[in-house]
Amino acid sequence: MRVLFIGAGSVGGLFGSLLLDAGVDVSFLVRPNRRTQLQQAGLAIASVPDGPVRRLAVRSVTRDEVSSSDVVVFAVRSPELGAAIEDSQASVGPTTTVLPLLNGMRHLASLTERFGNRVLGGLAVTGTVLDADHIIRRLGNEASITFGELDGRSSVRTNDIAALFKPAAFRTVLSPTITQDMWEKWVFMAAAGAVTVLLGGPVGEVVAATDGLGTIEAIIAEACAVAEGAGHPLRAAAVDRIRMTITQPGSPFTTSMYRDFATGRSTEVEPILGALLNEARIHGVDTPLLASAAVRLRVHEAALEMVR
Repeated sequence: MRVLFIGAGSVGGLFGSLLLDAGVDVSFLVRPNRRTQLQQAGLAIASVPDGPVRRLAVRSVTRDEVSSSDVVVFAVRSPELGAAIEDSQASVGPTTTVLPLLNGMRHLASLTERFGNRVLGGLAVTGTVLDADHIIRRLGNEASITFGELDGRSSVRTNDIAALFKPAAFRTVLSPTITQDMWEKWVFMAAAGAVTVLLGGPVGEVVAATDGLGTIEAIIAEACAVAEGAGHPLRAAAVDRIRMTITQPGSPFTTSMYRDFATGRSTEVEPILGALLNEARIHGVDTPLLASAAVRLRVHEAALEMVR
């Protein structure tokens, strides 16, 4: 099976490289400048933040060269989705399976509108950053892809993809509850992003501050209430994972949203916090802390726009 990753950033580059290591036929659809960089320096990955860099020779194509693939994995940031859909048109044939690994949920509407029932639900869990030198730096060992049919049924195509991914050095989970899984990751990202951005630092520093833990718990409660109002109440294990991660004393944990914010880069405020606040309004859920975090990030985004 031929697998095409749309994007060779911190998520697509990492998982694509791990599949390449397992012998899978992988290509990357990228913009011309990224292709030039890949051709000149390879796909660069460091297994630890300051560790040695491994450079892989990879097959990359641009929109004018792309052809149909068996599996097309969307691994771009949400603001880039519209352009990615247009660029990938020729890669999605009648029997192609589309696997999105974007944050939040709203990308599903855009993808299913264009590609119909070829679209699966999916999510990736990993800690990576793409630095200024285009090196993907892993922040930890965790790496997994969870996916499944949006209606929860078993299918030949999902079983085939699971078998294809299984030899790679990441955890593959074929889930009959992928929509719920995606909601639970969304709530986690919204709560953790709000905690680190609004309260201004890693989890351990927030917990150590007077009233910090109580504020974290209030943010978690708001995010969980939105999911419940939308008909996707979090399972107990998911709530426990969120609490364990963002209430741990001394923890250095931060989020990609916080890291982007702290380094003056654009964030995914709208697909993560903005879209969740839209759900809150629809279902009448009060979310003052989540809204405050979103406003802080929107001010940040406006400032970035002014200097572009």
